[in-house]
Amino acid sequence: MPTTPASAPGLMAPATPVDLDLVDAQQLARELRQQPASPHRPQLLIDCSQLQSLHTLGVSHVISQLLTLHRAGADIWLRNASPLLRRCLQLLKLNQLFHAT
Repeated sequence: MPTTPASAPGLMAPATPVDLDLVDAQQLARELRQQPASPHRPQLLIDCSQLQSLHTLGVSHVISQLLTLHRAGADIWLRNASPLLRRCLQLLKLNQLFHAT
C-alpha cells in the first residue's frame, strides 16, 4: 500500500492514496484490521479518473471493493468520481459512506 499522504477537499487528516487496479481490496482490508487500535479511522484516497476496473469489471465490482475497505474500518475518499459512479452510490444509498469529490 502506498504511504505517501495526499489531500482531498474536506479531508481533515492526510490520506493514503490507493490504486484499486493494483491493490487487492481483501488483502488491504486484512492489513487494516491488523493495525493497532487508533482513535482515528484510516483515510484512503482513491482517484477514480484512471480506474480501469471501473470500465473492465464494472461499477458493482468497484463498489464491492469500496465496501470491503469501509467494513475494515477505513474512511474512503473518491477523487474524480464519474457521474455514473456517483449516481450508483446515491441509488444504493452509499453516498454517505464514501466522500466523492
